[in-house]
Amino acid sequence: MKTLLVVLMGWCLGALAPAVAQGTQQVSACIAHTSQNSAHVHIVKVDLSCPSVQLVGTAVGTAPTTVKNFAFRNQLNVAINASFFDPQYQPQGLVISDGRRWSNTRDTRQHAFLACTADNRCRIDKPNHKAEVDPQWHTVISGWQNLRGGTYVCPRGASASCNRNARDAHPRTSVGLSRDGRWLYIIVVEGRLPDFEGFTLNQLARLYRSLGVRDAINLDGGGSTTLIINNKRINVLPSRQLFLERSVANQFGVRDTAVR
Repeated sequence: MKTLLVVLMGWCLGALAPAVAQGTQQVSACIAHTSQNSAHVHIVKVDLSCPSVQLVGTAVGTAPTTVKNFAFRNQLNVAINASFFDPQYQPQGLVISDGRRWSNTRDTRQHAFLACTADNRCRIDKPNHKAEVDPQWHTVISGWQNLRGGTYVCPRGASASCNRNARDAHPRTSVGLSRDGRWLYIIVVEGRLPDFEGFTLNQLARLYRSLGVRDAINLDGGGSTTLIINNKRINVLPSRQLFLERSVANQFGVRDTAVR
């Protein structure tokens, strides 16, 4: 009976999963999408030097919604879920959208963040570093663990759940920057599927290192993990969710105005 259920689950996944080809596909001249690990791992590479590329965060005061709705409303080429959030859908860590800081969010050593100016000069916060908020920051999203040099770094004084989350295989959403700041990488890993559990954070960190990325951050993952490209969901959602996309507190996306 258990074998039959696994077979049926696999059939459902095949029927409901988005069609994703292996290899690299150009989303635009400045955005490329690559799938690997039998299309369970999705890598989006964005050229931040393109003047047509815009980075977009969820507007202050927006009600929780799905990543797909966020992408559609903002006419985005790429969109993902972003920060961890509490039961009241309050994002954790520092969140800034269109230059405005979300109320009750703040810079903290417990949440690493990606901060970008309006002209796409981006930085990733160092581990255990409390930075001064720069008034030029246009878009900021926060994660949890830093990914550096092929491994993960939990914030100093973090609870045991930080290491537990890192060691276990889960669906993952993450962002990273090339050393020169030109390339933004978005990696989304599927998981909690009959044939694929996901990635540990060391696996994810090693993948970033293989791409030449020194600094990355782990964003909210698990059942929140979602990647939308040109209004189509690319990743397979965890089977326990019955393939329903979850509403999240905030999102992050990329728009290339050259293809609009």
